[in-house]
Amino acid sequence: MIVPLLPRPAPDAAVLSGRTVDLERLDPLRHGEGLWQAIGSVDALWLSVPPGPFADKEAFFIWLEERAARTDQVLYALIDRRTGTAEGLYLLINIESGMGRIEMGLVLGAKLSRTTAATEAFYLLGRYVFEALVYRRLEWRCSPENEASMRAAERFGYTLEGILRQNAWIKGRNWDTAVYAIIDSEWPSRARRLADWLAPENFGADGRQVKPLR
Repeated sequence: MIVPLLPRPAPDAAVLSGRTVDLERLDPLRHGEGLWQAIGSVDALWLSVPPGPFADKEAFFIWLEERAARTDQVLYALIDRRTGTAEGLYLLINIESGMGRIEMGLVLGAKLSRTTAATEAFYLLGRYVFEALVYRRLEWRCSPENEASMRAAERFGYTLEGILRQNAWIKGRNWDTAVYAIIDSEWPSRARRLADWLAPENFGADGRQVKPLR
């Protein structure tokens, strides 16, 4: 058994750059308008996640500013390299540097949903967490009712570890939580699978994948 070197450093990268998408540390002034249009104003995206829906743009901006100021969370805006606009958010939350554990969340706008960019963004962030910061465990938690989030977790290579029943009371009702995780020993195989799928040669001239991500 390899004894881990703990604690691990907190995430602090300003930018993680990819071929189709960049992850930029959240700046509410710079990213807020794009994020409002892409996700903040779309109530349906917030029905199965704890925050939102937001009453108006001002309420959404207040939430962004509060999250950006917290020291126990790090948020990244997904920047579509085709347009230069923010189209979604990745959240690194519940950071336990002493245990090398970190949780990831995602809210994705329609323009990046089911795109190569969305998968590349996860790959970039996964590499950062496991390879640069050397964390031991990356979690993904969502409501079992959020089928899109559960499909995304499984597609990215997370393992479902169980359902926590009635572990929260949110938005006036009982809240179950599906717990997924990737651990450090699993990441190399997950990374290879994602890298192979993301390779330019895996896509035809029409942008369609040659081999699916399984």
